[in-house]
Amino acid sequence: MRNERGIALVITLLVVALLTIIVVEFTYSAEVDAHMARNALNALQASVLARSGVNLGEAFLLHDDDPQVDAYTEDWGNMDLLNSQLILPDNMRLRVQIVDEGGKLNINLTRPRRLLDWLAAQRANPNSPPTLPFQFWTTALGNLLAARGASPDIADAVTQYWSQLFQIAFPGALGGQPGLGATPGQAAVGTPTPGGLASNPFFWDFPSLDDASVIPGLTPSLIERSRAVLTAIDANRQPQVNINTAPAEVLSAIIPDAGVVDNIISQRQEQGLKQSDLAQLLAGLNTKDPTAAHARSMLGVQSAFFLIRASAVVNPNPMTGKGGISRSASMLVRRDPRPGVSANAPAGTPLWTLTQLDWQKEGGAALFQPTPGAEDLPNSGLPGVGG
Repeated sequence: MRNERGIALVITLLVVALLTIIVVEFTYSAEVDAHMARNALNALQASVLARSGVNLGEAFLLHDDDPQVDAYTEDWGNMDLLNSQLILPDNMRLRVQIVDEGGKLNINLTRPRRLLDWLAAQRANPNSPPTLPFQFWTTALGNLLAARGASPDIADAVTQYWSQLFQIAFPGALGGQPGLGATPGQAAVGTPTPGGLASNPFFWDFPSLDDASVIPGLTPSLIERSRAVLTAIDANRQPQVNINTAPAEVLSAIIPDAGVVDNIISQRQEQGLKQSDLAQLLAGLNTKDPTAAHARSMLGVQSAFFLIRASAVVNPNPMTGKGGISRSASMLVRRDPRPGVSANAPAGTPLWTLTQLDWQKEGGAALFQPTPGAEDLPNSGLPGVGG
């Protein structure tokens, strides 16, 4: 009996310790669940806010009242001013950006548009200067990517890639009667008919820039570094580069005259250049140079494809503005003139329709960070990029 003295105290202490552990564990679990719930709520708010930013960008594109010119001097291109005037709760940040894809070099323009063009290029002297539109685009692409660290043979790799597709789709075309080469499913040379890949080369265009990585030398890292100057969009709807929004690097890849490029960048700072202005700016090019002469047909002043980007941050540090939960979203859209609307329509009449082509969402606040690959584009003309 003497050995059992104090057992009640020991049992009491054990019960108290066990209850303490249970209460502490429950409290910790409750705090973790509450923290996860707050993060989930913040993430949802950031995602919805980013999507709202994309919708805001769509609204600005639809309210463009000048159908003749597309430039960053218009309201849709001055999103930095809008970002500074957005009224949001103190714990939220939003930034919206509209990038004109028509100001970038379209890799799909390097593909021969017709079988006849491909045949002509194959039968021409390999040492002869370029004469066909897609050859000038290929040369410009080579110039552009070489400046970004690509192999000097990248233009040849692009040409060979398209050539292989034509050879697969039209076997025996080169060995047939000169000037012909039509196969079953091909009504006439250069006039593809619907019916699949083999009979309609128009389906060969890259649907996105990432798909172009199948070309040897055009690595994913090179593509990532070149997103600010390179795109893959419908070549029929965007057959030219918009000089109002093209970075200086893109213009230099097309125009073999640095003085003309500098003049274009200088002239477009105040307002968008019109087609008549373009003719005057390019009038000084050497017309005897095939590359310079063809530059006129490669450049324009309008665009049809735009990338709307938005980044949202919820609950950042109030002192530093960093941290918090962030989400980004982007939407590639095609803008077309609204059918049936005349040029003399009353002010305020909707002029455009938007078609959503690609939707992407991701974590992080991309627009609150430097743009990858664009740090070497001084005076690029891209909103928020360069000087």
